[in-house]
Amino acid sequence: MTRHVVIDVETAQSYDHIVEIADVEVVRNTISSRSLVRRIKPHSAMSRFCYAVHRISLEDLQKEPYFEEVIPELVEFVGDATIVAHNYVYEYNTLKREFERAAHPVYPRERFSCTMALAKRSGLPGKLRHACSQAGISVAHLRDEHDALNDALLAAHLFLKLNRP
Repeated sequence: MTRHVVIDVETAQSYDHIVEIADVEVVRNTISSRSLVRRIKPHSAMSRFCYAVHRISLEDLQKEPYFEEVIPELVEFVGDATIVAHNYVYEYNTLKREFERAAHPVYPRERFSCTMALAKRSGLPGKLRHACSQAGISVAHLRDEHDALNDALLAAHLFLKLNRP
């Protein structure tokens, strides 16, 4: 069975301190109904830039778990799947920092596949929403602010569209 998990994160700082993570399962070229979405209390302040991107405040996260508390559930959900992300370098580096802070083994870079690279090879723009729009994937229903689940779903649709044999 071919299984991929598409991951997206929103952060409190650029490349660091996850505040929201979403994982969407893709099995045999179909987006399954299984997903994992968690808000996470960061160990840092919220940058103005990051807040402007997702509009998640530290107050919104006060009762949420820290990343180290979410790791077992995340690792179980991902399993041995190939991890897909749009601009995978961002997700990879962010997850790497979080795993290292929690003294947990890091996913190897080789497990990641990048929809931004697929998009660019297909002549599409690098930005996820622009690439999806040009590939015929609707983005009209989305609010301006980003959230991990919608971005993971968009990346999953783009992955399926561009990764056809």
